Amino acid sequence: IGNYKFAILAVMIFAAISTVFSVAGPKVMGKATTALAEGLMKKIAGTGGIDFTRIGKILLLTLGLYLTSTVFNFLQGWIMTGVTQKICYRLRKEISEKINRMPMKYFESRTYGEVLSRITNDVDTLGQGLNQSVTQVISTATLIGVVVMMLTISPLMTLIAFIILPVSAILMSTVVKFSQKYFRTQQEYLGHINGQVEESYGGHLVIKAFNKEKDMVKTFDETNGVLYESAWKSQFLSGLMQPIMAFVGNLGYAGVAISGGLLAIRGTIGVG
Repeated sequence: IGNYKFAILAVMIFAAISTVFSVAGPKVMGKATTALAEGLMKKIAGTGGIDFTRIGKILLLTLGLYLTSTVFNFLQGWIMTGVTQKICYRLRKEISEKINRMPMKYFESRTYGEVLSRITNDVDTLGQGLNQSVTQVISTATLIGVVVMMLTISPLMTLIAFIILPVSAILMSTVVKFSQKYFRTQQEYLGHINGQVEESYGGHLVIKAFNKEKDMVKTFDETNGVLYESAWKSQFLSGLMQPIMAFVGNLGYAGVAISGGLLAIRGTIGVG
């Protein structure tokens, strides 16, 4: 990745700018909600009405903030995708060159499918991981920005939201602990099964000549069975993350809503 340090630096800068505008949006939007609530109270009391001109200006400002954030986020993603694909291209090129230098005993100890899987499946998986993970690591800026913005609104509500984080971390780490071994097995047996399929079709005449059809089918079924088991378990466990996070998030939402409501009644913070 060192060859693309300037591109990575640009991605970091764009991520930071996108974050600043993104985290400022909700606080500005809150002012519109507060203005609406105050206007409604004045209307009920008969001392005034809702200032729609002021609310309109706040909403236009919010729209501008989000649009700017989206543009910089798009640029960040576009650059990062380009970098990732260039790295994958270089990896494939270097693997191709290395294959021509490898001794015969390497290929004799591995199936064709395993070698092909290394070039195709594994490089693709690495590319996807780079594209997603690097952007997520850079987006740590979002976390810092959100925390700062939350503290400026209400330290108490921020504390309640933070209590939920260890619960999420424990649940996520538990899921990852179980799912990781199945993902590893899935990638390994994907290579095995590709090798078996390629060799079965490539050496079809030899298999027929030595009456090995049943043995080959049995071997395929066994490998396919392991791949199936590891694939559905890994996908099932990783699929649990979203509902678990949603459940924990709802607990935090309820806590913030109750504490926020009490603070708004006391006049400590605005309704927005």
